[in-house]
Amino acid sequence: MNEVLKFIHGGGFMMYPLILASIVLIAVIIERAISLRRSISDGDELLDLIKEADRQDPSHKRAIAVCEGTRTPLGRIFARGLRNAHRDVEAIEMAMEQEAANEIPALEANLIVIKTIVNISPLLGLLGTIAGMIRSFRAASEHGLSNPTQILGGIAEALISTATGITLAVIGFIAFNYFSNLVRKINEDLEFYSAELVNYLTGRVD
Repeated sequence: MNEVLKFIHGGGFMMYPLILASIVLIAVIIERAISLRRSISDGDELLDLIKEADRQDPSHKRAIAVCEGTRTPLGRIFARGLRNAHRDVEAIEMAMEQEAANEIPALEANLIVIKTIVNISPLLGLLGTIAGMIRSFRAASEHGLSNPTQILGGIAEALISTATGITLAVIGFIAFNYFSNLVRKINEDLEFYSAELVNYLTGRVD
């Protein structure tokens, strides 16, 4: 613990906003991992459950209950489509698209926070670098090279803050790309299985 505190202190005052950024980053990564994991559902399995429920209850009420019970974006979109199953194809598609539009912001929530941290962390580290170098040059101008400890202390401060900022940016960049790709995959699944449900409902009506 003492080594950690010494490391933080050695990085200068810019380490404190960097530490705050790291705490926020970790919290957002955990929140997104849990939330997106809960948003994933097996579209093929859900379609099979809908068909089975419709065989038992052609009014779609049982199927709607099954969809709502999943508590996933796909389940809510399917439920919206089933509630509009008595309407024409365009109306069903529009209803499901409206529900999908309501779901997308929740899937993309907090990704902007990760992106912001990725962008500002190197800048905060750079500010720490500049502060450390200023300290080194000031020590050199006041004491010359006779007191290398103060000069090296400023250089160490610059390196620590820079390394911390870059590390945060790398971690955040990896997390942002992973979650962005996962959100895109979920959106593609929503579009594909929404079309599958429309095809099923259209064929059923015909």
